Amino acid sequence: MTLQESLRALPPDQKLAIVTELWNDLAVSAPLTLPSDELAEMQRRRDEMLADPSIAIDSDEVWRRVDGD
Repeated sequence: MTLQESLRALPPDQKLAIVTELWNDLAVSAPLTLPSDELAEMQRRRDEMLADPSIAIDSDEVWRRVDGD
């Protein structure tokens, strides 16, 4: 059995534990480096929201849009 097959055979709680450990390890060992154009877009959006806070949406609205309701 391959590693991939072994991982697929695990129950969801064990898969989540493995993903969490890998995610935490990545956060410590390999800081995320975004391309400069993505950083610039994030800054532009942040500045736009700070200039007009009325355009911000709350988490309920975010999930409504994600779920397509």
